[in-house]
Amino acid sequence: MRLSRRPSPSHRWAVFAAGVLAVTAGPGTAVAQPRPQPKTLSAEDGKGTVDAVAPGMLRLRLKGGDIWNVVPAPNAQVSVVGAAAREMLQPGQFVLCSLTLDEFGKVAAPVAQITFPGGGLPGVVAGGMGLAEPGAKRAPGKREAGTYLVSGPIKLVTDDVVTVQAGRDRFDITVPPETELLVKTTNYTLATPGDQVEVEGIYIQKGQLQATTLSITLANPVTPPTKNRGPKRPAK
Repeated sequence: MRLSRRPSPSHRWAVFAAGVLAVTAGPGTAVAQPRPQPKTLSAEDGKGTVDAVAPGMLRLRLKGGDIWNVVPAPNAQVSVVGAAAREMLQPGQFVLCSLTLDEFGKVAAPVAQITFPGGGLPGVVAGGMGLAEPGAKRAPGKREAGTYLVSGPIKLVTDDVVTVQAGRDRFDITVPPETELLVKTTNYTLATPGDQVEVEGIYIQKGQLQATTLSITLANPVTPPTKNRGPKRPAK
């Protein structure tokens, strides 16, 4: 078996230089062009509105009316906030809310605010303590009365009472008409034309942006999926 001789470092550099560099010798001679350097789109220039939504990307109308096709980077910080319609209070929707519980673990007061995060880990967190109890079995009287952060899917809705399953605990929550319903998620596909947006990122060619941060404020309340017609504005 014959082994090929490996070229020396100096020889490899000479071949590389000959292939990449060119000297202007006359008309028509090719000259190596420098590689374009990424540029940064600042937050100030990244303010605008959503123009269209497509799978995996957004089209935004930013400062000066310029149109940008935007794809979030894999590690992009994405924030989507807005209101939720009351129709979102239906079985299967994941919610997060702060509840006042009595010494028996029952909800002692109507809820003032419910958030739809688009998913998460069901559980109960003691207010200010950061102690999570996902799926924990609780005997009556073992949890002190106080304020707790409860998260989980809605299991049942009866008039103004919503039942949330937080691990092995169930909470019957009264949701009066004045309860604030919010969306706080990372799902940018909830966006629709006209939503306010702020974006930062990098680009090689103007109009094509890879976003590093993306913040969207929804103009209209989010509604649940439409039966038999696909999701209108899905919760997650």
